[in-house]
Amino acid sequence: MTAAAEPLVVRLRLWIVLAFLALSAWLVPATAQVTHDDDVLAFLPPDHPDVQAFREVAARFGMLEVALVGLEAPEGQDLLSAKRVGQVRELAARLGEVPDVRMVLSFVDLPSPKVTPGGLEVGALVPPGLTDEDEIRTRVLGSRDAVGNLVSADGRAAALLVYLVDVEGSERAARREAALAEIRARTEAGWDGRRFYGGAPFAELSAAESSRADISDLSPAVIAVLAVASAVLLRSITAALINLTLAGLAVAWVMGAHAVFGEPLTIVSGTLPVMMVALGGAFGVHMLGGYQRQHGTPRERASATWRELWRPVTLSGLTTSIAFFALVVMPQRPMQRFGVAAGLAMLLLLALALLLLPAVLSYLPARALPTRDERPVPIPPAPPAWFLALAFAVLAGFGTRLSATPDTNEMFAEDSEPRKASAFFDEHFGGSVYLQVAVEADLSEPAVLRAIRDLAEDVAELEGVADVRSLVEQVAILNHALGGRRGVPRTQARAARVLTYLADHPAMAQLMTPDRQAAIVHIKLAPLSGEQQVALTERVRVRVAAMAPGGAIRLADTGATAVAAVREQDVRRRLERHLGRPLDGKQFAAVVAAPRPDDELLDQVRALRDRALDSEDSPVEGVPRAEIEQIAPDALLPARGPALEALLRRHLPTLVARDPEGVRFVAEHLGPWIDDAMASWRVARRCRTLGVEPHAPRQEQAPAEVDDLAALFAEDDDPPELSEACLALSGVLSELEAPLWPVAGEVDVPVRKEVPLRARVTGQPVIGQAFAQSVVENLLDSTLVSLAALGVVLMGAGYLMALIPALWTLGITAGVIALLGHPINVGTSMVSCIALGAGVDFAIHLGVRARADHSGGANAVRKIGGVILVSGLTLALAFLVLTASAMPPLQQFGAGLSVALLGAALGSVWWIPALLRRPPKPRAPSGRPGGGEGSSEA
Repeated sequence: MTAAAEPLVVRLRLWIVLAFLALSAWLVPATAQVTHDDDVLAFLPPDHPDVQAFREVAARFGMLEVALVGLEAPEGQDLLSAKRVGQVRELAARLGEVPDVRMVLSFVDLPSPKVTPGGLEVGALVPPGLTDEDEIRTRVLGSRDAVGNLVSADGRAAALLVYLVDVEGSERAARREAALAEIRARTEAGWDGRRFYGGAPFAELSAAESSRADISDLSPAVIAVLAVASAVLLRSITAALINLTLAGLAVAWVMGAHAVFGEPLTIVSGTLPVMMVALGGAFGVHMLGGYQRQHGTPRERASATWRELWRPVTLSGLTTSIAFFALVVMPQRPMQRFGVAAGLAMLLLLALALLLLPAVLSYLPARALPTRDERPVPIPPAPPAWFLALAFAVLAGFGTRLSATPDTNEMFAEDSEPRKASAFFDEHFGGSVYLQVAVEADLSEPAVLRAIRDLAEDVAELEGVADVRSLVEQVAILNHALGGRRGVPRTQARAARVLTYLADHPAMAQLMTPDRQAAIVHIKLAPLSGEQQVALTERVRVRVAAMAPGGAIRLADTGATAVAAVREQDVRRRLERHLGRPLDGKQFAAVVAAPRPDDELLDQVRALRDRALDSEDSPVEGVPRAEIEQIAPDALLPARGPALEALLRRHLPTLVARDPEGVRFVAEHLGPWIDDAMASWRVARRCRTLGVEPHAPRQEQAPAEVDDLAALFAEDDDPPELSEACLALSGVLSELEAPLWPVAGEVDVPVRKEVPLRARVTGQPVIGQAFAQSVVENLLDSTLVSLAALGVVLMGAGYLMALIPALWTLGITAGVIALLGHPINVGTSMVSCIALGAGVDFAIHLGVRARADHSGGANAVRKIGGVILVSGLTLALAFLVLTASAMPPLQQFGAGLSVALLGAALGSVWWIPALLRRPPKPRAPSGRPGGGEGSSEA
């Protein structure tokens, strides 16, 4: 053979080897600098409105920065004992000292507001000095905020909320991993019971650790399978080592390129080394098998091999890379980048097979890889075409049932840390999956607080909702502690005052923003399937949409009959919900009717008058008793503001002369006091109408325990406290006097005020559903793009018929995946594109052999069909190794791809004889060097 007849690859072999050595010197050392991107949420569709809402809400409330530490008492022990409570307190303190931990919240230090003579005190639920275990149990299990949130109802389990600092930039991953590792270490050392780790930070870390473990543990197993298979198929250990060495070198180049160009590995791109060795290694097997068939010197054999196989190997490489490039249509940035990286990696492997491998083989000693004749491999008989068509129809029909699961827990294995934590919270806290409703509005508006309260109560009645938490519970308690009713404050000024006490407390960070412009409602779901979560989410959406139609709460004057009717209907519904029974019309009408002032109310107003003018609480001094007595209690009931001040000035000439400004101070104090007294009196009267005992029994106190007898007598004159049952109704009943009430658009009345409000539903089920919808749509899009691109390439090459076995493989694979019960997810969504590429690849080699021999498809299958099957089986076994992954999506990806590759091999050897019954006509010479075609061996 003359030098001119040699392919350019062989003639430039030295330069090619040197170029690849230089590439190795540049990229291989960089493999040690590969970084990892642990952001699981990056796989959510970024343009989906629900995903955007989730990210905005999560950033505002720090939802993704809360790690959960679950604690369970050892068998037979009580977590609420003084000893265990001390351990929880100490552990929370130690976790709070971890770098990048902003705050730790436990049931021990949950705020417990208390009104004292000196003002409002907000202490810990379990004060540090408290050791009485009965009181500890009473305090903790009596706190609705603690039970079901930070401690289980039976007192055997607790949860610590660990708020992490939101670190941005390149240091985030390392600092976050270090903080979580330290949290785990301190928990292991500080708690001798069972421990569980959940929340977004631990879930993200678990996914990252599983992905890295798969790279280190599964890659050697895949390489071992392929090494053995290659050695058996090529009947040469030398050939197998050469192929695997080149594939391994390509992996090193690609990993080095990731580091050089700043592209981190994700949980998906972590599988790239496995796929490169498995899929890309087939290119080298084709070339090595062809080399073994050739005769002559190593240089002549390398030249003949290249001339014979460049066309089918090129087409194989192009179709395989196109299958990966088709993933760029997916909206998830990691999937796009993985598709590009994998497509380029396949082209790199193709370049190795067509450039570096012939150059290396031309230098190889003749005895290292001697000539071997082809050895036919037996193949099973082909089923009839009608059977293949029926199998396709049946399995493709099952494939149409494939769907994506919205349950984000399916990302993790049953024995994984996130799933164990989820089971722990399901068992002890009634659920581990949350919906959130983010409300953006001025929280000091009573109408906004009422809307949040009504939503929470409505949602709590839905089947499948385990618990609902909002800031309204804390507002109601504090409003009562500050001398008001237990419910939403009546006025914006009072609401602002209450929120001022709450806004800066650490425990409120999960319920409202410090600027009082946004709140979040946490809806805990009972353990439900993904489909049930979606159905429940839709019911919640309906109720949220009704909060503020048009983006605002429309408030109208309750003086209008239509508005009053709406208010009474809403109050009646809430009363029936609290009482657990319906109210007949007559009884409710009696409740609505404003009670007439009686002696009890007048006595209370008289006592408040004296308190404002003649007591330690009075802002003035020296008011004559006779002048005070002239102010009739019934005259004080309607007077407020300037009218009340004018009334006082008429009856208190001494005070007016001595302290003119003091009259105004008295009016400012007395008016709210009387309002509170009247509200409490009305509630008591209405409770009695409803058959609810209005007053709590007075606490008996022995005279010997009282130091101040005057104080004892004074207590008898104080208004009696409302009973707990009546107190629970006070917030509802008091709203019968609300001057403004929200109305829907269909109520034709003048709107007095509009309060802007924006409410959005988010949480795990919402983003799970968004991902499920997106991944199904993207699967269809990527499959269609792959089909179109493969069709263009194959049409140009004259092998369009190769799409038929590929489509058959696609339908069979979809059906088998459906029968296995695997959902569409990050892993299985890639199977269709690769199945198409593999199906086309095997069919191309059979088509090239049939065209080269002019003998038809049946003869091509007889010659190399067995080798095609062995190749498909080898690749299937290699990817089956991925079923040992710690992550279900990768397990299902490995199983689905194994089915696809074996199906592609079977489909090609079964369909090609039927598609190429007649020997094809010889193609005209291309006129290009090496343009001839010959046999191909997998």
